[in-house]
Amino acid sequence: MSPDLHLARQAAAPAALSAALAVVFCFSCLAPAGAAEYAPPAAGVAAFADFTLPDGAITVFPKGDYVEPYFALTALLAAHGLGLDVAPAASAFAHWLLPFQQADGPFPRICRSGAADWLACGPADADDSLDALWCLLAAQVLPADRVLAASCARSLAHLASLWNPAQQTFRALPGGSAAYFADNVEVMGALHQLRRQPATATRFAVQLAALPSAAGMLKGLRRNYGYDPDGALEPERASMPPVPYGFYPNAVAPVYLWLYGLRSGASGERYWHAWMERNGKQWLAGESDHYPWGLAAWAGYRAGDAPAARSWLKNCDAWRAAGRWNVVEEGVRIGLSHALDRS
Repeated sequence: MSPDLHLARQAAAPAALSAALAVVFCFSCLAPAGAAEYAPPAAGVAAFADFTLPDGAITVFPKGDYVEPYFALTALLAAHGLGLDVAPAASAFAHWLLPFQQADGPFPRICRSGAADWLACGPADADDSLDALWCLLAAQVLPADRVLAASCARSLAHLASLWNPAQQTFRALPGGSAAYFADNVEVMGALHQLRRQPATATRFAVQLAALPSAAGMLKGLRRNYGYDPDGALEPERASMPPVPYGFYPNAVAPVYLWLYGLRSGASGERYWHAWMERNGKQWLAGESDHYPWGLAAWAGYRAGDAPAARSWLKNCDAWRAAGRWNVVEEGVRIGLSHALDRS
C-alpha cells in the first residue's frame, strides 16, 4: 500500500533497533507459515456482510461505493489465512472484478455510477502488490477456478513489466519511479508461495520464470531500502524516494515481514517484542494513525503474541463506531476472532 492510497483513505474518511537482535533471516523462513494460517477453514460464515454487495463487489468502506481491488484482496487473504472460509465471497468478488481487467493484466480502481453500474475511475494503487495478491487468492482460495488461472497469468506478466532490473525493485505503477518496501515484501512472499506449491509452479512456470528470484528481490531490499535481516527493526527507507518518517509507512514497514513469512520463529518473536516496545502502547490505544492497523495485530498473532491480538480486538467496536474502519480492518477482525476463539 503506497502513501498515495493511504492519503486517499484519509481523504475518503473523516479523516533501530540495534543489531544485537541478530538472528537468522533465511529463505526457509519464507516458507511454511504457522499452523494457524493453514488451519481448516470454518464453513458457513457470512464474511464481510457490511462490505459486500449483491453483485459481488467488496467496497473499501462499509456500505460504500468505491472498490480498491488491493484492499479487498488483502482483506480476503487475511481472513483466509486465519482459517476463515471466504471462498463464496472471494469467488463472487473475483468474477465481479474480472471484466475490469485490462488486456495487459492490471486492474483499475472502480467507483459506483448511479444505483447499480460500476465504472473504472482511475489506476489502482499498488499495482505490483495487486498483481501478486490476485494470483495468491486464485491459488490459495479458488484453486479450481480455471478462468481465474488465465487471468492470473496475465497479472504475472504485468508484474514482470514492473520490475526495474537496474534498481532491483518493483515499481508500484507502470511508468512511475516510486517503489515501496512493503509492496516488494508482499510480492516476494506471494511469489515464494506460488513457487513452492507444485500445482501453481507448474501452471505458471513460464510467467514465474520471467520474474526475479527470491535472492534477487532480497538483494533489492538491501540495496534500495537499507534492509538488514539481522540488523535494525525497520528498514532505513520505506519507499523510493523516501518520505518523512511516520507510523505509516516506516513503523508499519516491518509488519509485512511477519505477514509474508520473512520473519518467523524465535528471531521473529524477538523482533516482534522490539516492535511492540517501540510502537505497541500507542498502536493499541489507537493513537498512531486514524486507522487501527489490524495488519499489525495479524503480524503479532503470527509472531505468537495472542494477547496483543486480543487487545486489538477489544477496541474494534469503538473504532468501527467512530468510522475508523475499512475492509482490511474487517478482514483481520473476523479472521482473528475466528482464530482466537479456537485457541
